[in-house]
Amino acid sequence: MRELATVLQAELDVVRELLTVCRQEQDALVADNITAIREAAGRKGELARRLAVLEEERQQVMAGQPGTQEIEKLRDLLRQAVRELQEANETNRLLARQSLAYVQKMLALLMPTVPAPVVMDRLV
Repeated sequence: MRELATVLQAELDVVRELLTVCRQEQDALVADNITAIREAAGRKGELARRLAVLEEERQQVMAGQPGTQEIEKLRDLLRQAVRELQEANETNRLLARQSLAYVQKMLALLMPTVPAPVVMDRLV
């Protein structure tokens, strides 16, 4: 089993990578790049699974190790990275909702709810 500092550093690295992917997703949402949005979503899923494994390992390791100054520093860095990740996720959520509202408005303009009158051809 790894030391707590090593596990925390690995968690911090994954959270920072996740934050990078979330920021890429923001750019894709702003640019309406569906391919990039899908890629970011897939990458976020992979990173979330890695983070879950590391979190389980961290909880197992924490049971047997006392806190040190290095570990406290890593915990603080991890907390800060998680806060930034939460902010990026919230921004992405708002961007996605804004994009959806825009698409719905465009569809309403292109496809009015009132049916167009039927035009009969004289030949019928």
